[in-house]
Amino acid sequence: LWSNSEERGVYKTTDGGKTWNKVLYVNPSTGCASLAMDPNNSNVLYAAMWDHQRSAYDFRSGGPGSALYKSVDGGTTWIKLINGLPNETLGRIAVAVSPVAPYAVYALVESKKSALYKSTDNGANWLKMSQQTAMGERPFYFSQINPDPIEADRIYKPGFSLLVSTDGGKVFQGAST
Repeated sequence: LWSNSEERGVYKTTDGGKTWNKVLYVNPSTGCASLAMDPNNSNVLYAAMWDHQRSAYDFRSGGPGSALYKSVDGGTTWIKLINGLPNETLGRIAVAVSPVAPYAVYALVESKKSALYKSTDNGANWLKMSQQTAMGERPFYFSQINPDPIEADRIYKPGFSLLVSTDGGKVFQGAST
């Protein structure tokens, strides 16, 4: 958290946690902020890498290392996902796969204009769904997006209050409304 480290990245174990191997590394200032797995295929992984630095008097969220990656071979190889995601310096990204529609992947992306993005083709292409203010609400604490386990178009966005979308992420409103 307080300094760069060569130990940042995504690690994998194949022996129940006895040993770990680094399978995704970007740079010393970038760590993994969010990791999601396709519920029907454990070899399909999504990793949201976050380039950030915190000090006692400052905080930088975002840099050249922030990006979203996908692996289809259990983490052996990774590709950077870009089609439709912002082409600028990114900050923290949260990634989630719908448990009932695994082709639907969501990415909550911190950028100049933070937004929720959705892919309906397993991360190959992305559409901006919502740019409501809450999408960029304190990403250090609230960068989280949770697809509903039963209804494919229902998505939850925790933050200062719990928001819910019933239209696949286009519009969010208070969960109590």
